[in-house]
Amino acid sequence: MAPIGAVDGDVAIAGTASGSGPTMGQRQRAPSNQTGPVMGDAQLATAPFERSQMGMTAGPMIATAAVPEVSMSVARDHGVADVLALASNIQPMGRQSSGGLPVHLTAIEGPGGLGAEPSIDVGVNTRQARRDSTNIQPKGPRFSRSDFGGVPSLSTNAVIAADPFRGRSARINDPGASNPAGGFGPQTEEAIERGLAFLARQQLTDGSWSLQSLDRNVALVSDTAATGLALLAFQGAGYNHREFKYADVVDAAIRFLVENQGPNGDLFVPLDDRSNASVWLYSHGIAAIAMCEAYGMTQDPELREPAQKAIDFIVASQHKERGGWRYSPGAESDTSVSGWMMMALKSGRLAGLKVPDKTFERLDTFLSMAQGQGGESHMFRYNPHAPDTTEQRHGRKTSKTMTSVGLLMRLYAGWSRDHPEMMKGADFLRDNLPEIGTTRDPKRDTYYWYYATQVMFHVGGDHWRDWNDRLHSLLIDSQEENGPMAGSWDPRRPIPDTWAPHAGRLYVTTLNLLSLEVTYRHLPLYNDTAR
Repeated sequence: MAPIGAVDGDVAIAGTASGSGPTMGQRQRAPSNQTGPVMGDAQLATAPFERSQMGMTAGPMIATAAVPEVSMSVARDHGVADVLALASNIQPMGRQSSGGLPVHLTAIEGPGGLGAEPSIDVGVNTRQARRDSTNIQPKGPRFSRSDFGGVPSLSTNAVIAADPFRGRSARINDPGASNPAGGFGPQTEEAIERGLAFLARQQLTDGSWSLQSLDRNVALVSDTAATGLALLAFQGAGYNHREFKYADVVDAAIRFLVENQGPNGDLFVPLDDRSNASVWLYSHGIAAIAMCEAYGMTQDPELREPAQKAIDFIVASQHKERGGWRYSPGAESDTSVSGWMMMALKSGRLAGLKVPDKTFERLDTFLSMAQGQGGESHMFRYNPHAPDTTEQRHGRKTSKTMTSVGLLMRLYAGWSRDHPEMMKGADFLRDNLPEIGTTRDPKRDTYYWYYATQVMFHVGGDHWRDWNDRLHSLLIDSQEENGPMAGSWDPRRPIPDTWAPHAGRLYVTTLNLLSLEVTYRHLPLYNDTAR
């Protein structure tokens, strides 16, 4: 199908990992020649109140104080004042460095003239150090720390997004911000928040979502795809698993994906044999986008490996000759599945994950095959290798839905917004603006709207204005505002959506939310190509 297993009205039920790198906001590993428990970047030596510290000068710097032994019998026989007198010959704590002047420190008053607790700030390269220190790093360290020793343990709760993801929370941090692209206003905000509240109510206890929880009769079964789509809707609105009001919702969903990920990186959870034949790679691609965005938005080190493994599985499942993806690893290629995979790969790269150049080169080969011929070179086909049969022949023909997917992939692959074929394609989409249609001639197509919205947003100008004006009012006016389904879109009324019988209300609702969010959320995919 086009959303997760069918294309242009035809349900296609046919055939069918890890890295590490920099994480922001963490401190560098202490040198291996130091001993004793680690506390932050400071190191406490095994001798009482003895500290060794790297880096502030050319050689190691030591702060020591010799404390005379005071036995328990002496402590009993003498008062506290006498005990302190025994230690009166202690010299002020200082630290010395070869080639530098001694620095004398005033210790906090306590037993024996020393502080009750050793300070970890003295001479330590931390964010609390002076601004004129040449050792302060304005960015995170190049290499992440893979293990932590001693107490207190370091917190990884800081949310520091990768550069392409930093605009995600703009609407949350500054609700009054203006958006020159249009669509950033009270109506849009209310519609999105209603939609997210609806999704939060539908989340299952294990953190997942299900297409069948709202529509028992939909043809396709994939909790992986449903969870990935719902996650994308929350992430598109700026919410992540570390902060803001939907942190618990997003965190539970991510945990569901991670806990069900296979050793090879596959995120798909098989549920129904009939659906499994067509939704496997659709589902993985959608969930992989969500996983890569979760990592990119927070740089949470715990998510780096699952996200990289998800990317590795996509790379391994690509058809080596034709260059795309279809229903199962290495089996055929089609534009619909390849579109989701391309978005996952692009999001992964922007998050700092490893994606081989060869994977994009192979995909470019497929796009050239899927592109229309002659006067239709600005359009794209679903499956240029489809069998010449009554059931499959339509895959060889260009369509508006596959054109929107193909054009977006071309943008990701390097076409500029003013590329001649891109402009012709944008003209074609503008000639096919969103509309509901009639019962006899239904034209409601959430999947087409989702991809074409991204293309037109990139192209900008009159193309974007005409498209957004039509779609925005259509979505705002048709969202349910009252009752148990408030915040969602009815997939069958007033006119059935093309994908209503295949994926139902949850699918239609999440894609409509993503279309509304594109006007201001600036997905990392959009940021990287809209230039």
